[in-house]
Amino acid sequence: MNFDELFLAYHRQMLFVARRILRNDADAEDAVQNALLKLYRLRDSIPPEPGSRRAYVLTAAKHAALDLKDRESKTLNIDELVLPANEDLFEEIAASENYGRLLQAIKGLPDLYREVLMLRYVQELSVKQIAQLLGRKEWAIRKQLARGKALVQKLYERRS
Repeated sequence: MNFDELFLAYHRQMLFVARRILRNDADAEDAVQNALLKLYRLRDSIPPEPGSRRAYVLTAAKHAALDLKDRESKTLNIDELVLPANEDLFEEIAASENYGRLLQAIKGLPDLYREVLMLRYVQELSVKQIAQLLGRKEWAIRKQLARGKALVQKLYERRS
């Protein structure tokens, strides 16, 4: 698939993803343009399989939108978060508007946990897909996810 075909096939879906994050058409278009530029530069690394290609392209749009949102907020201060009084703090934060801040916290984790959390919550892969991608057992991925989530929760609790 050449880049023009990629653009035609995924542009609307990319805009949809960016609009959900940014809640603004102009900003969403900027984010999609940024994602497309990055995809063009990395066009040789785009997966050829349709399902993987779609996930790769939409993830690029999601990251570009989050980057733009983060830039607009200027700094990510984890101390300013309003913490939910919920048993599973990680899930609540992942579903909230604090997603960009959560992403920053995940980036500060050790590689082992950061990698599985990013694949699960940013690229939205299943445990089975992550296990296959990383060549690990599903139970190991589940354990790494649980430990990584616990580390993020501790970070949030310490800073609240």
